[in-house]
Amino acid sequence: MKKADLRKIFKEKRNELTEGQVSAMDLLIFEELTSYDWSNITYLHCYLAIAKFKEFDTMPFIEWIWKNHPSIQIVISKSDFKTHLLQHYILDKDTVLSHNSWGIPEPEGSIEVNPKDIDAVLAPLLIFDENGNRVGYGKGFYDRFFASCKPTVLRTGISYFEPIAQIDDINEWDVPISVVFTPMKTYFL
Repeated sequence: MKKADLRKIFKEKRNELTEGQVSAMDLLIFEELTSYDWSNITYLHCYLAIAKFKEFDTMPFIEWIWKNHPSIQIVISKSDFKTHLLQHYILDKDTVLSHNSWGIPEPEGSIEVNPKDIDAVLAPLLIFDENGNRVGYGKGFYDRFFASCKPTVLRTGISYFEPIAQIDDINEWDVPISVVFTPMKTYFL
């Protein structure tokens, strides 16, 4: 199936989830995230959820990292919708956040981070396939971001859904991910 069709189907599936279903799946994903070994990471990039899109809320996980791995620096982004590029900044407990036009929380006045310094990225996605190809919102922000990182960056994601067999229209600029956390299990691709 093509990305545009998958995007439509899985946006609808996610929107149909009840608050109770989302809460239950969020707890299971949190367990998967906190069972993973993050100890070799210095800079961990996390997306901040767009609440209206029912994305997994990463803040409880970020707070868990701060408590259990205080040496890990959390990095978040600002989105440039003209260039479809992300700029990356340190997130700490004092960071002031404001919402952009898409409802994405973004930092104000934080320390900028070079993407080459980031060791792992936790990316949002709608669906993924058994080869690690992902479908997001179709703007290519994360493909460009992954391409700007060092080759050894750990590319991870979160999905409420299990993988499909194959995404049919993969392009040369699409960057696959290696690990996906779902409510049922963590996939190593």
